[in-house]
Amino acid sequence: MFKDRHNYLIYAEYSHDIIHKYLDSNILALFSNEPVWLALNIALDFFFSADITLRVIIFIPAFLVSYYTLRSEPHQFLWLLLILFVPNIIKNHIIHLRQGVAIACFLVAWFSKKKVLRIVLFSITPFIHSSFFFVMGLFVLTNLMLRMRLSPSIRILVIAFCSILTSFSLQWIASLLGARQANEYQFTGGEVSGLGFLFWLIILTIFCLQDKNFLREHAFEANTIVYYLGTYFFIEVTARIFESTLLLVLLAGLKLTGWRRIFYLALLLFFTLYSYYLRIRQPWLGWGNGI
Repeated sequence: MFKDRHNYLIYAEYSHDIIHKYLDSNILALFSNEPVWLALNIALDFFFSADITLRVIIFIPAFLVSYYTLRSEPHQFLWLLLILFVPNIIKNHIIHLRQGVAIACFLVAWFSKKKVLRIVLFSITPFIHSSFFFVMGLFVLTNLMLRMRLSPSIRILVIAFCSILTSFSLQWIASLLGARQANEYQFTGGEVSGLGFLFWLIILTIFCLQDKNFLREHAFEANTIVYYLGTYFFIEVTARIFESTLLLVLLAGLKLTGWRRIFYLALLLFFTLYSYYLRIRQPWLGWGNGI
């Protein structure tokens, strides 16, 4: 069986009880513990069994993410297909289902041309998966800096400063709000090899070596890399935040030109193949319980 399936079945069947538990605590605890996710499970529970609810939660977000990804650059179909099978992308529709729902919602908003729909969908993503509190914070801050016409170097410094603040305050904030993550994560860097840091530093460098128009058009994607690098050695939970924006980062890389594009595609292919190589001996490629 895949990891966390049992927990998601509990959400599918008992989300109304979970909401009551948070309400008995305080309203702030409810809003910091993904109430839209809970409401979605309650709504589906009216019509389907827990098993069918889980299948809906897997299928629809996976379909939406695939649809919007493949239509973003149709002439690059094979590379887009590769991106969809990057372990850090596909896992959101295998084990991290709540994050997959939030990413699908975010992606629909990102590609939508309807302002009201964008605002509504962007606004509810943090209440589906809490990583989007930070994602939307970065999104708003990035747009603010672009309107202020700050240079790329200044934008990077601002985001780096924000990442340092996050590193030293995230555990306190999670505990204050009563977020479930306060008990699920250690909020430390853990044992990291530094290879991931080096890989994404190279990707960020390639982005910076592209022209200024690219950096402006993809400022948000670049900023999410900076934010991740700034917290890499301090708190492990920010990897989940970065994974919420990873698809956009990988799509942005397809718009590089010249040697930068060739180098990026080679790194992307290596990253994907090496990730699967590390998983090849694990149950269900690392996503299973081994039973």
